[in-house]
Amino acid sequence: MLEATLKKLNFYKDVKFETKGNQLLVRSNNRTLLQEKTEEYFRKSKIRFKPRKKITELNVENVNQVLVFKPLMAKGVGGLNFEDALKEDLDNWFKGASVKELTHGDTVEGLQKLLSLKQDSRFYCEKVGAANTKRPPVISTSKLTVTNNEKGKVADLNIKDGSKILYHLSLKFSPSFYIYNATVIDYFKSPNPNTRKMINEFFGFDGMKMAQAFGKEYAARTPKTYNYSQILTRFKDLLNQCLGPDIVLMLKIRDGVNHIDYVKGLSHKIQLSGLSKDSYGYAEKGVRKYNFIRFQSIINGHRYEVDFQFRGTTATDTGPRYLRILLKAK
Repeated sequence: MLEATLKKLNFYKDVKFETKGNQLLVRSNNRTLLQEKTEEYFRKSKIRFKPRKKITELNVENVNQVLVFKPLMAKGVGGLNFEDALKEDLDNWFKGASVKELTHGDTVEGLQKLLSLKQDSRFYCEKVGAANTKRPPVISTSKLTVTNNEKGKVADLNIKDGSKILYHLSLKFSPSFYIYNATVIDYFKSPNPNTRKMINEFFGFDGMKMAQAFGKEYAARTPKTYNYSQILTRFKDLLNQCLGPDIVLMLKIRDGVNHIDYVKGLSHKIQLSGLSKDSYGYAEKGVRKYNFIRFQSIINGHRYEVDFQFRGTTATDTGPRYLRILLKAK
Protein backbone atom coordinates (compact mmCIF):
# COMPACT_ATOMS: atom_id res chain seq x y z
CA MET A 1 0.00 0.00 0.00
CA LEU A 2 1.08 3.57 -0.69
CA GLU A 3 0.77 4.66 2.95
CA ALA A 4 3.01 1.85 4.16
CA THR A 5 5.63 2.74 1.53
CA LEU A 6 5.66 6.40 2.44
CA LYS A 7 5.88 5.76 6.19
CA LYS A 8 9.21 4.02 5.64
CA LEU A 9 10.76 7.18 4.17
CA ASN A 10 12.84 9.33 6.56
CA PHE A 11 11.25 12.58 5.47
CA TYR A 12 7.78 11.23 6.39
CA LYS A 13 8.72 10.93 10.05
CA ASP A 14 6.41 13.70 11.33
CA VAL A 15 3.71 13.39 8.69
CA LYS A 16 0.08 12.69 9.58
CA PHE A 17 -1.96 10.37 7.34
CA GLU A 18 -5.70 10.38 6.76
CA THR A 19 -7.87 8.44 4.31
CA LYS A 20 -10.93 10.18 2.83
CA GLY A 21 -12.75 8.13 0.20
CA ASN A 22 -10.24 7.51 -2.57
CA GLN A 23 -7.83 10.17 -1.21
CA LEU A 24 -4.76 9.60 0.91
CA LEU A 25 -4.14 12.89 2.72
CA VAL A 26 -0.63 13.58 4.03
CA ARG A 27 -0.19 16.58 6.30
CA SER A 28 3.14 18.17 7.24
CA ASN A 29 4.55 21.43 8.52
CA ASN A 30 5.96 22.14 5.07
CA ARG A 31 3.62 20.74 2.44
CA THR A 32 5.64 22.15 -0.45
CA LEU A 33 8.92 20.58 0.70
CA LEU A 34 7.24 17.23 1.38
CA GLN A 35 5.76 17.15 -2.11
CA GLU A 36 9.08 18.11 -3.70
CA LYS A 37 10.90 15.31 -1.84
CA THR A 38 8.15 12.79 -2.61
CA GLU A 39 8.23 13.53 -6.32
CA GLU A 40 12.02 13.29 -6.28
CA TYR A 41 11.77 9.88 -4.55
CA PHE A 42 9.20 8.68 -7.13
CA ARG A 43 11.46 9.71 -10.01
CA LYS A 44 14.53 8.03 -8.51
CA SER A 45 12.50 4.89 -7.77
CA LYS A 46 11.00 4.96 -11.28
CA ILE A 47 7.49 5.17 -9.83
CA ARG A 48 5.33 6.91 -12.38
CA PHE A 49 3.06 9.69 -11.22
CA LYS A 50 1.08 12.50 -12.75
CA PRO A 51 -0.20 15.77 -11.24
CA ARG A 52 -3.95 16.27 -11.33
CA LYS A 53 -5.74 19.59 -11.91
CA LYS A 54 -4.71 20.69 -8.44
CA ILE A 55 -0.94 20.72 -8.25
CA THR A 56 -1.13 19.39 -4.68
CA GLU A 57 -2.73 16.13 -5.89
CA LEU A 58 -0.95 13.24 -7.60
CA ASN A 59 -2.11 10.12 -9.40
CA VAL A 60 0.41 7.38 -8.72
CA GLU A 61 0.66 4.46 -11.14
CA ASN A 62 -0.90 1.20 -9.90
CA VAL A 63 -2.33 2.93 -6.83
CA ASN A 64 -6.09 3.33 -6.46
CA GLN A 65 -5.76 6.34 -4.15
CA VAL A 66 -5.11 9.98 -5.01
CA LEU A 67 -2.16 11.30 -3.04
CA VAL A 68 -3.05 14.72 -1.59
CA PHE A 69 -0.53 16.99 0.15
CA LYS A 70 -1.92 19.21 2.90
CA PRO A 71 -0.34 21.66 5.34
CA LEU A 72 -0.26 21.06 9.06
CA MET A 73 -0.22 24.67 10.14
CA ALA A 74 -1.00 26.73 13.20
CA LYS A 75 -3.81 29.19 12.62
CA GLY A 76 -2.81 32.85 12.87
CA VAL A 77 -2.60 34.20 16.41
CA GLY A 78 -5.26 36.82 17.18
CA GLY A 79 -4.00 40.35 17.65
CA LEU A 80 -1.03 40.10 15.32
CA ASN A 81 -0.38 43.34 13.48
CA PHE A 82 -0.53 43.33 9.71
CA GLU A 83 3.22 42.95 9.23
CA ASP A 84 3.48 39.92 11.52
CA ALA A 85 0.25 38.37 10.25
CA LEU A 86 1.23 38.74 6.59
CA LYS A 87 4.68 37.29 7.25
CA GLU A 88 3.05 34.30 8.92
CA ASP A 89 0.57 33.96 6.06
CA LEU A 90 3.22 34.08 3.36
CA ASP A 91 5.49 31.63 5.18
CA ASN A 92 2.55 29.23 5.58
CA TRP A 93 1.55 29.70 1.94
CA PHE A 94 5.09 28.96 0.72
CA LYS A 95 4.92 25.78 2.81
CA GLY A 96 1.71 24.74 1.09
CA ALA A 97 -1.24 26.33 2.88
CA SER A 98 -4.20 27.35 0.75
CA VAL A 99 -5.27 31.00 0.72
CA LYS A 100 -8.52 29.99 2.43
CA GLU A 101 -6.54 28.94 5.49
CA LEU A 102 -4.77 32.29 5.89
CA THR A 103 -5.65 35.36 7.93
CA HIS A 104 -5.11 37.65 4.93
CA GLY A 105 -5.70 35.14 2.16
CA ASP A 106 -7.14 37.76 -0.20
CA THR A 107 -3.95 39.83 0.12
CA VAL A 108 -1.67 36.84 -0.43
CA GLU A 109 -3.75 35.79 -3.44
CA GLY A 110 -3.45 39.29 -4.94
CA LEU A 111 0.32 39.27 -4.42
CA GLN A 112 0.64 35.78 -5.89
CA LYS A 113 -1.24 36.82 -9.04
CA LEU A 114 0.73 40.05 -9.47
CA LEU A 115 4.16 38.44 -9.10
CA SER A 116 3.26 34.98 -10.47
CA LEU A 117 4.60 33.58 -7.19
CA LYS A 118 4.86 29.82 -6.76
CA GLN A 119 4.63 27.82 -3.59
CA ASP A 120 8.24 26.85 -3.08
CA SER A 121 9.81 25.39 0.05
CA ARG A 122 12.91 27.55 -0.45
CA PHE A 123 10.98 30.82 -0.17
CA TYR A 124 10.34 32.62 3.12
CA CYS A 125 9.72 36.10 4.52
CA GLU A 126 12.15 38.23 6.48
CA LYS A 127 11.00 41.10 8.69
CA VAL A 128 13.01 44.24 8.02
CA GLY A 129 10.64 46.94 9.29
CA ALA A 130 13.08 47.85 12.03
CA ALA A 131 15.67 48.51 9.34
CA ASN A 132 13.66 51.44 7.95
CA THR A 133 16.13 54.30 8.10
CA LYS A 134 15.84 58.06 8.08
CA ARG A 135 15.66 59.60 4.62
CA PRO A 136 16.42 63.28 5.20
CA PRO A 137 15.57 65.80 2.48
CA VAL A 138 17.94 68.11 0.64
CA ILE A 139 15.94 71.01 -0.77
CA SER A 140 16.82 73.47 -3.53
CA THR A 141 14.80 75.96 -5.53
CA SER A 142 13.18 73.37 -7.78
CA LYS A 143 14.07 69.97 -6.29
CA LEU A 144 13.62 68.07 -3.06
CA THR A 145 15.95 65.07 -2.97
CA VAL A 146 15.12 62.23 -0.60
CA THR A 147 18.52 60.96 0.52
CA ASN A 148 19.41 57.45 1.71
CA ASN A 149 16.69 56.18 -0.60
CA GLU A 150 18.25 53.05 -2.06
CA LYS A 151 16.44 49.80 -2.79
CA GLY A 152 14.91 48.23 0.32
CA LYS A 153 14.96 51.34 2.53
CA VAL A 154 11.15 51.49 2.76
CA ALA A 155 10.60 47.73 3.01
CA ASP A 156 8.76 46.04 5.88
CA LEU A 157 9.18 42.47 4.61
CA ASN A 158 11.52 40.81 2.13
CA ILE A 159 10.64 37.66 0.23
CA LYS A 160 13.81 35.59 0.05
CA ASP A 161 15.16 32.48 -1.60
CA GLY A 162 17.92 31.47 0.79
CA SER A 163 20.08 34.58 1.13
CA LYS A 164 18.82 36.10 -2.13
CA ILE A 165 16.19 38.83 -1.84
CA LEU A 166 13.47 38.35 -4.45
CA TYR A 167 11.12 41.21 -3.53
CA HIS A 168 10.91 44.12 -1.10
CA LEU A 169 7.40 44.64 0.33
CA SER A 170 6.11 47.90 1.79
CA LEU A 171 2.97 47.28 3.88
CA LYS A 172 0.07 49.49 4.98
CA PHE A 173 -3.21 48.42 6.60
CA SER A 174 -5.49 51.46 6.70
CA PRO A 175 -7.40 53.69 4.28
CA SER A 176 -5.02 56.52 5.27
CA PHE A 177 -1.29 56.23 5.87
CA TYR A 178 1.95 58.22 5.94
CA ILE A 179 4.62 57.60 3.31
CA TYR A 180 7.26 60.12 4.42
CA ASN A 181 8.39 61.97 7.54
CA ALA A 182 11.25 64.47 7.36
CA THR A 183 12.67 67.29 9.48
CA VAL A 184 12.34 70.62 7.67
CA ILE A 185 12.36 73.27 10.40
CA ASP A 186 15.98 74.25 9.73
CA TYR A 187 14.88 75.46 6.30
CA PHE A 188 11.74 77.30 7.44
CA LYS A 189 13.48 78.88 10.46
CA SER A 190 16.84 79.50 8.83
CA PRO A 191 18.63 82.74 9.83
CA ASN A 192 19.25 83.16 6.10
CA PRO A 193 16.22 84.92 4.54
CA ASN A 194 17.09 83.46 1.13
CA THR A 195 16.74 79.93 2.52
CA ARG A 196 13.34 80.77 4.03
CA LYS A 197 12.25 82.31 0.74
CA MET A 198 13.46 79.27 -1.19
CA ILE A 199 11.60 76.63 0.85
CA ASN A 200 8.36 78.63 0.98
CA GLU A 201 8.47 79.11 -2.78
CA PHE A 202 9.28 75.43 -3.33
CA PHE A 203 6.05 74.39 -1.61
CA GLY A 204 4.00 77.43 -2.67
CA PHE A 205 3.48 79.01 0.76
CA ASP A 206 2.74 82.68 1.46
CA GLY A 207 5.73 83.84 3.53
CA MET A 208 3.74 86.50 5.39
CA LYS A 209 1.02 84.02 6.37
CA MET A 210 3.79 81.72 7.54
CA ALA A 211 4.97 84.47 9.92
CA GLN A 212 1.41 85.04 11.16
CA ALA A 213 1.05 81.31 11.81
CA PHE A 214 4.31 80.59 13.59
CA GLY A 215 6.14 83.86 14.36
CA LYS A 216 8.19 86.54 12.62
CA GLU A 217 11.29 84.32 12.52
CA TYR A 218 9.47 82.30 9.84
CA ALA A 219 8.71 85.28 7.59
CA ALA A 220 9.76 85.18 3.94
CA ARG A 221 9.27 87.39 0.91
CA THR A 222 7.31 85.30 -1.58
CA PRO A 223 5.36 85.96 -4.78
CA LYS A 224 1.70 86.96 -4.59
CA THR A 225 0.80 84.23 -7.09
CA TYR A 226 2.34 80.89 -8.03
CA ASN A 227 2.47 78.62 -11.04
CA TYR A 228 0.68 75.68 -9.41
CA SER A 229 1.25 73.42 -12.41
CA GLN A 230 4.99 73.87 -11.89
CA ILE A 231 4.65 73.13 -8.17
CA LEU A 232 2.69 69.93 -8.93
CA THR A 233 5.59 68.79 -11.12
CA ARG A 234 7.89 69.13 -8.08
CA PHE A 235 5.38 67.28 -5.89
CA LYS A 236 5.10 64.46 -8.42
CA ASP A 237 8.86 63.96 -8.27
CA LEU A 238 8.80 64.09 -4.47
CA LEU A 239 6.02 61.48 -4.18
CA ASN A 240 7.83 59.22 -6.63
CA GLN A 241 10.92 59.29 -4.41
CA CYS A 242 8.99 58.85 -1.17
CA LEU A 243 7.27 55.66 -2.37
CA GLY A 244 10.71 54.13 -2.94
CA PRO A 245 12.51 52.25 -5.73
CA ASP A 246 12.06 48.61 -6.76
CA ILE A 247 9.22 48.04 -4.33
CA VAL A 248 6.02 46.04 -3.99
CA LEU A 249 3.47 48.40 -2.46
CA MET A 250 0.82 46.51 -0.47
CA LEU A 251 -2.09 48.50 0.94
CA LYS A 252 -4.93 46.57 2.55
CA ILE A 253 -7.94 48.85 3.09
CA ARG A 254 -10.28 46.12 4.27
CA ASP A 255 -10.99 42.45 3.48
CA GLY A 256 -11.27 42.06 -0.27
CA VAL A 257 -9.94 45.55 -1.03
CA ASN A 258 -6.19 45.66 -1.66
CA HIS A 259 -3.96 47.99 -3.65
CA ILE A 260 -0.95 45.90 -4.67
CA ASP A 261 1.61 47.19 -7.18
CA TYR A 262 5.14 46.20 -8.19
CA VAL A 263 7.21 49.17 -9.35
CA LYS A 264 10.69 48.70 -10.81
CA GLY A 265 13.15 51.53 -10.28
CA LEU A 266 11.61 54.91 -9.51
CA SER A 267 8.84 54.72 -12.06
CA HIS A 268 5.63 55.12 -10.06
CA LYS A 269 2.78 56.27 -12.29
CA ILE A 270 1.57 59.51 -10.72
CA GLN A 271 -1.01 62.05 -11.82
CA LEU A 272 -1.70 65.10 -9.63
CA SER A 273 -4.47 67.67 -9.78
CA GLY A 274 -6.50 70.14 -7.75
CA LEU A 275 -3.70 72.37 -6.45
CA SER A 276 -4.66 76.03 -6.05
CA LYS A 277 -4.38 78.86 -3.55
CA ASP A 278 -7.30 77.29 -1.69
CA SER A 279 -5.32 74.05 -1.19
CA TYR A 280 -3.19 75.72 1.51
CA GLY A 281 -4.08 75.89 5.18
CA TYR A 282 -2.09 77.73 7.86
CA ALA A 283 -1.74 77.23 11.59
CA GLU A 284 -4.42 79.21 13.39
CA LYS A 285 -4.88 79.65 17.12
CA GLY A 286 -7.82 77.63 18.39
CA VAL A 287 -8.23 75.92 14.99
CA ARG A 288 -5.05 74.01 14.12
CA LYS A 289 -1.36 73.97 15.05
CA TYR A 290 -0.02 73.02 11.66
CA ASN A 291 0.09 73.99 7.98
CA PHE A 292 -1.18 71.73 5.23
CA ILE A 293 -1.29 71.44 1.44
CA ARG A 294 -4.10 69.29 0.05
CA PHE A 295 -4.64 68.00 -3.50
CA GLN A 296 -5.73 64.96 -5.50
CA SER A 297 -3.75 62.13 -7.05
CA ILE A 298 -3.88 58.89 -8.99
CA ILE A 299 -0.91 56.78 -7.95
CA ASN A 300 -0.26 53.52 -9.78
CA GLY A 301 -3.90 53.49 -10.84
CA HIS A 302 -5.40 54.20 -7.40
CA ARG A 303 -7.06 57.45 -6.26
CA TYR A 304 -5.78 59.20 -3.14
CA GLU A 305 -6.15 62.56 -1.49
CA VAL A 306 -2.66 63.83 -0.65
CA ASP A 307 -2.07 65.84 2.51
CA PHE A 308 1.32 67.49 3.09
CA GLN A 309 1.40 68.33 6.80
CA PHE A 310 3.96 70.72 8.29
CA ARG A 311 3.79 70.18 12.01
CA GLY A 312 5.32 69.01 15.25
CA THR A 313 4.61 65.63 16.80
CA THR A 314 4.53 66.57 20.49
CA ALA A 315 2.71 69.20 22.54
CA THR A 316 5.95 71.15 23.01
CA ASP A 317 6.85 71.26 19.30
CA THR A 318 6.37 74.66 17.70
CA GLY A 319 6.52 75.61 14.05
CA PRO A 320 6.66 73.41 10.94
CA ARG A 321 9.20 71.01 12.42
CA TYR A 322 8.35 68.03 10.22
CA LEU A 323 6.95 67.39 6.78
CA ARG A 324 4.63 64.38 6.94
CA ILE A 325 2.97 63.13 3.76
CA LEU A 326 -0.39 61.43 4.22
CA LEU A 327 -2.30 59.50 1.56
CA LYS A 328 -6.04 58.85 1.94
CA ALA A 329 -7.55 56.18 -0.31
CA LYS A 330 -10.73 57.25 -2.10
